[in-house]
Amino acid sequence: MNAIKIGLLSVAAFAAASTASAQQGTLLVVNRHAEAGSVSFFDLETETEIARIPIGPGWPHEVAVSPDGRLALTAEYGENDPGRRLVVMDIATAAVLGTIDMGPGSKPHDSVFLPDNRHAVVTLETQDLLAIVDVETLSVVRTYPIGDAAREGHMICLSPEGDQVYVGGRLGEGTVSVVYLDEDREPMVIQTGLGAEAITVTPDGRNVWVINQDDNTISIIDPDTLVIRETFEAATQPRRLASLPGGRMAVVYGNSEIVGIRIYDTETRAVLAELPIPGDEVGAGGFGFFAIENTGFVSTRLDGRILVYDFADPERAPRTLVSGHTTPDGMAWSPLRVDVFGQ
Repeated sequence: MNAIKIGLLSVAAFAAASTASAQQGTLLVVNRHAEAGSVSFFDLETETEIARIPIGPGWPHEVAVSPDGRLALTAEYGENDPGRRLVVMDIATAAVLGTIDMGPGSKPHDSVFLPDNRHAVVTLETQDLLAIVDVETLSVVRTYPIGDAAREGHMICLSPEGDQVYVGGRLGEGTVSVVYLDEDREPMVIQTGLGAEAITVTPDGRNVWVINQDDNTISIIDPDTLVIRETFEAATQPRRLASLPGGRMAVVYGNSEIVGIRIYDTETRAVLAELPIPGDEVGAGGFGFFAIENTGFVSTRLDGRILVYDFADPERAPRTLVSGHTTPDGMAWSPLRVDVFGQ
């Protein structure tokens, strides 16, 4: 992908915009309803759902936004009947630009845009593949194996340089596959722990954090040597995580032991704060989680709330952006607002 270096300027612009305006722009929320899945567009300045794009019965789980904030991508994951399409959306107009057919039974799940804003990588869960798609031509450019078969690559994370993809394989012994986009080489498969799923790279690029959901542990991988630096015990059922400013990591948990967010020091692994997710049995329905700078968003599928946390002030209770929403799940953010007056 020769356009990666060119696209780094867009990444920098996106980072600057997120720092200045994390409480503004648009929050995209996937509604994973089995009968009529959709993506909601929430205007954060007015705290209003300003648009909703129907996806259909493909049951989308996650949504990704391009580095320049213009485009969004979600996948028809499906449930008993695996999905096969990616849906490309324009954020400013809240419109579908087209779909990409990934093939029958492919069950696409998580996606991440590459720095050039035109290409994205997506997991094909039932095929143990990672695919690169072109959102302009609406086509599949290439597929990559993720390593040993039947690992069910579920969640992914892009390296800071945009040339490697970390794929969590949650079946079997639990692994992370490192897929090299610009090199003709086999993926590196690292065993981390049962239920390896959510992954993120620290902002300095020095560590890759991996949640082993069924082992109740977190593994930290050295991205240079691909050796596990450490695996430490976590509370029961860690689910999602996100890097925060100041060398911190937020991890969402959901079970009878703790239903909330733990904030860790990324150097010492010390727990700096523990923030509850209010509500009765909210952990039973699962969560979506997304953070931009010190603002965190938690979706609770069981009772349909989206909560907003201020991680700069952990003592402050979260505010409710919306309640009674239909099965909110994965989320993403764009600095752009939907232009309702221009339509």
